[in-house]
Amino acid sequence: MPLQYDPEFIKEAAPTLHILGNAGKFPVHDVKGRRAYFASFTRDLPPLPENVEKIIRQAPAPDGYQVPIHHIRVKGKQPEETTSTNGDPAIIHFHGGGYFLLSAEMCLPPLIQAVSQTGVQILSIDYRLAPENPYPVPFNDCWAALQWVYANATELNIDTARIAVMGESAGGGLAAALTLKARDTNLSPPLAKQILVYPMLDDRTTTNHAGELAMWTEADNITGWTAYVGEHRGTEKVEPYAAPARVESVDGLPSLYLDSAQLDMFVHEDLEYARRFVTANIPVDLHVYPGLPHGFEAFLAGTSVTKRAYENRFKAMVSF
Repeated sequence: MPLQYDPEFIKEAAPTLHILGNAGKFPVHDVKGRRAYFASFTRDLPPLPENVEKIIRQAPAPDGYQVPIHHIRVKGKQPEETTSTNGDPAIIHFHGGGYFLLSAEMCLPPLIQAVSQTGVQILSIDYRLAPENPYPVPFNDCWAALQWVYANATELNIDTARIAVMGESAGGGLAAALTLKARDTNLSPPLAKQILVYPMLDDRTTTNHAGELAMWTEADNITGWTAYVGEHRGTEKVEPYAAPARVESVDGLPSLYLDSAQLDMFVHEDLEYARRFVTANIPVDLHVYPGLPHGFEAFLAGTSVTKRAYENRFKAMVSF
């Protein structure tokens, strides 16, 4: 049957549909053009809410690079206000962008809103981007940041038994990959939860489901995965730490929150990943939003479906 878009999406996005149409004009492997296109939407950060502060921290990567960490937390919270004698929960976050776009700072506004509303602190990792820094550099940056958070948890007033990882799109792929590494290396305490928002998990995906209004196209996906894993894209040489959908077993992984959109290019790989958790008897909280493409929130701020999506994510953020 023909594609059926969410009525709110068509109504609210109508003034910018011509921009969506331009999103697919870039040829495969045109990293520079895509970066310029997405940068054109960048706006200065709005003022922080009165109850939120942001601190820039750094974690040393294996090659000596200092990985920037945007630490967003409730301002002025005192140790006696913590929810546990061991500190408060925290979320380590990884931004999206197909492994070659955007930055932590560009993706901060919804995180600031989340901290303001939930009170849960978030540490967003500004990992290095491909193709200048292909796999495993971004993954290593994220793992180094996670280890740094664990090592400095007391100073940061974080309970290491209540740390979750979270990410959108490619950031969701990185978050999922870190849960594999944490399991395989017996990280202690283990990660408490993973919150994956339309995650980019499988380098073998080549089919777009959103038609002309795709926010992420086949050409974008090939560009992103090739930037990240090079000529190995689509071959058995790609490791699960690069593409988590390739992992042999999900046994021993933390509980999963996953949301995707029905017309998202990643929806089938996302559903398959969630199915494996169900089969392994690992708790799964799954949401699929009908009639919407990848990254729908960018064009649907304030609508009922976006409010519902954020409410679901916020519930996941306070559930561990």
